[in-house]
Amino acid sequence: MSVVYFSSILKDKAYDQLLSILQKELINWSIGYKFLNNTNDIWCRDYMPVQVGKDQFVQFNLTHDYYENKNDPRITDPASICEELGITPIIPEYKVKRIFLDGGNIIMAHDTAIITERVFDDNKIPKDKLLEILTNTLRVERVIIIPNEPDDYTGHSDGMVRWFDEKTVLVNDYSKAGSNKRFMEKFYGALSGAGLDILLVPYCPVESHSYNQPATGCYINYLKVGNKVFLPTFDDKKNDEKAIERFGEIFGAENIVTVPCKEISNRGGCLNCVSWEILD
Repeated sequence: MSVVYFSSILKDKAYDQLLSILQKELINWSIGYKFLNNTNDIWCRDYMPVQVGKDQFVQFNLTHDYYENKNDPRITDPASICEELGITPIIPEYKVKRIFLDGGNIIMAHDTAIITERVFDDNKIPKDKLLEILTNTLRVERVIIIPNEPDDYTGHSDGMVRWFDEKTVLVNDYSKAGSNKRFMEKFYGALSGAGLDILLVPYCPVESHSYNQPATGCYINYLKVGNKVFLPTFDDKKNDEKAIERFGEIFGAENIVTVPCKEISNRGGCLNCVSWEILD
C-alpha cells in the first residue's frame, strides 16, 4: 500500500484548513500518510528523491534558481530525511557533476517520463548524453521533452500534464487561458507526436508580476492515490465547478475529492507539489 508523505511544516497554523481537510479525507479513504521531519519547505515533491522501483530511488539536485537566495533558510537537505526513512538513493552524475532536476518536473508512468526542456538549460551537458542519463537512471524506455510553460519560473511539468493511462495524458486547456499559440502548438505537438492522446482540463491561472507565480487555477496539480483524485479548488465557484465536472468525467465523479488550496496556491504550488509517495 502506498504511503503519502508531507512536510511536517504543514502542521503549522498557516496551513490549518488544508491539513485538516487532507487528513480527514485520507483517513476516510483508508490512505496512509506520514510527515517528513527535518524539512524547511513544504514543497517536498521537488527536493525528495524519485522512486524508480521497489526500494529504489534517484536523487537529483534542485535547479540553480529554485530559490532566489543560495542561503535561503527553506533549503532542505534530503540526505538526513532519506537516512531516517532507510533510503539510499542513487545520485546520477556527469563528469563528477550532479544532475539538476526538480521532482516536480518529472511526470513518470508506463515506462515514460515527461520533462520540460528546462532540464537542458539547467545542465550544461550534451542533450543526447543527458537524455541517456535520464533514461537509464529513471529506468524508463523514453523521455518525452515538452516546452516550458511561458512565464512559469519553475519550468515544472506537473503543472502542465499528468498521466491517465499508457496512451493518454491530461493537459491544461491553454486556449482558454489566452496562451501563446506557438507554445500551444509545440506543447500539444510534442505529446501527440509521441503517440499520446490528449484530454483537455480546465486551466484558470491568475496574473502575477512577482517571482513566485501563484498556482491558483492549476487544477492539474492534483494528488492521485489509487483511484482517488484529490483535486485542488481555489474559492472560485464557477471555475471550480467546471473543473470538478471535467475531472469527474475523466476519473468518475465518485473518485473526486476536493481540497481547498488557495492558501498554498498563492505560494506557488498545489497538492502534487506538497506531497511525496513511497509506492509498494
